[in-house]
Amino acid sequence: MPDSWQLTNRDHKAAHHELLTLTASSDCSLRTVWLNPSDNQLSVAEMKIAEESFPSLAVHLPETAWDEREIHDMFGWIPTGHPDLRPLIRTPRWPETYLPLRKNQQTPRWLEVEPDLPALKVEGDGVTIMKVGPTHAGIIESGHFIFSLIGENILHLDAHLFQNHRGVEALLEDKTIDKVAPIVTRICAADTVSNQTNWASAVERLVGFTPAPGTVLQRIILLEAERILSHLNDLAQIPAGVGFQVAHQRALAMKESWQRSLELLYGHRFLFDTVHPGWTRSAPADLLLDSLANLHRQWVPWRQLVVGHHGFADRMSGVGRTTLAQIDRFGAQGVAARAAGKTFDARQSTAYYEGFFNGSVTRSAGDVQARFDVRLDEVEASLQIIESAAGQLEIESPTELEFLVPKDLSGRIVTFTESPHGLNSHDVTLVNGIVFRYHIRSATFRNWPLLAQAVADNAVADFPLINKSFELCYSCTDR
Repeated sequence: MPDSWQLTNRDHKAAHHELLTLTASSDCSLRTVWLNPSDNQLSVAEMKIAEESFPSLAVHLPETAWDEREIHDMFGWIPTGHPDLRPLIRTPRWPETYLPLRKNQQTPRWLEVEPDLPALKVEGDGVTIMKVGPTHAGIIESGHFIFSLIGENILHLDAHLFQNHRGVEALLEDKTIDKVAPIVTRICAADTVSNQTNWASAVERLVGFTPAPGTVLQRIILLEAERILSHLNDLAQIPAGVGFQVAHQRALAMKESWQRSLELLYGHRFLFDTVHPGWTRSAPADLLLDSLANLHRQWVPWRQLVVGHHGFADRMSGVGRTTLAQIDRFGAQGVAARAAGKTFDARQSTAYYEGFFNGSVTRSAGDVQARFDVRLDEVEASLQIIESAAGQLEIESPTELEFLVPKDLSGRIVTFTESPHGLNSHDVTLVNGIVFRYHIRSATFRNWPLLAQAVADNAVADFPLINKSFELCYSCTDR
């Protein structure tokens, strides 16, 4: 059985399938779900935990390393053969017996010790250790970064996330279906529509319900509106990393304008509570098109400003480079992956987008410039998708179909979307209308290890620029 577990998952990776989830459950089971992008079929591999351990996949599939460390922290099961089984989430303040995702766990009395986790550092003559965080200037969330430097050159970065771990997955357990949406909506403000859509789709598919065409159009519009909002923020932060303040401030003004449009259209600047099982908040087509036109008037001169600035381009070019081999090794997703030549975009495998998605935007250089350029083109592609969907709204009725959820709804399902950060997957198990297990594997969870690789061999001064070009989310990683 252990050999079969490892071999099956390695075969999926060798076939260029995408890992949606690696999920552990309190019934002592492990399950992986893989997507074959060529035919959009899902494949499942399962095994039972025996004697509190299981064979690690991370030796051959490094993209599972964080998943297995998380399983070890939250359930206590040992992935035998794991190359780096340091704590990922738990800190020295957690009692050894506290395993949050085991059933019937009580919040413990925290130990009065220093909270820092052991760090991997480079040792040798001339090596300096520099620590950044966990508290940062501004309003960003907490992250602790330990740099090993020689002079100004970064030898190694050890990133310690989960500084504000909220225990969302444990919180969702034992919730009735009607209590889930407010929590899922607030996992992460940047990917909220993606998370909401995953949850709504999970319930609808378990019920056997097909949303009305008008509802599908509104979900497409909301997903793309969220992508534009996130990309505008990221496009503003990259020039900020090199002191290009005119571009930075004008992009922030565009973002603010777009958020005000979203509040007018949907009642919330971050699009919270807009997608529920069987229901989606609607916006009038004419107001949508007016908002697109307003954004387009600001977008065109701003893009001309940044694309035509040679000094800005020179500063981004060649910095924070990643290779397609690294992307594959770490299972990276989203903009970071497509900027290095990966063609996968989950929208190509999502039925919602049939007839709307015209192919992924890619570059090959894998540097800051490439990640910036991919976002530029993805914003314009999203504007076109919204315009097309809004045009069809005038034809399709927005009337919601009757949606009834059986009180004893049971089943297990994996849903996924292409969030602004990349492939976002939810593994949901319901038993008699109650959440038994809810696992979230966000795109940023997959991409943080790649960021640590991307900064090696760059200067310390390059880190803010590289970090902003990835612009990974703390919240949906910490969850």
